[in-house]
Amino acid sequence: MLIDSITGDLLTEHGRIAIGDTEGQTAEAVVTTMRGDIKEHPLLGGEAGRLRAGQPDVMWPGEVRQMLRGCGVDCERVVMETDGTISIER
Repeated sequence: MLIDSITGDLLTEHGRIAIGDTEGQTAEAVVTTMRGDIKEHPLLGGEAGRLRAGQPDVMWPGEVRQMLRGCGVDCERVVMETDGTISIER
C-alpha cells in the first residue's frame, strides 16, 4: 500500500488503495522518524530533523544505513551533502 508523502494518507487510484513498490517510502520513514515513534521498534529512526540544529554526527550515515538494511532497503551508502540533502546510494 502506498502512502502520500505530503499528507500521510493512503494513496487511492480509481477509488481503490494504490499498491506498488514501497521501498522509497520505507527509506523516507526510516530517515525522518524519531526514535521511539515506532513502538514495536523503539531504536529505529534516523532523526533527520535533529540534523538541522547543528553539526551532524559523523556516525549518522552508517547508523542509518544499518537501519535501512534492517528494514529491507538495499543500500550501499548514505550521504549527507553540505546543503542538507540526504542521498541513499545503491
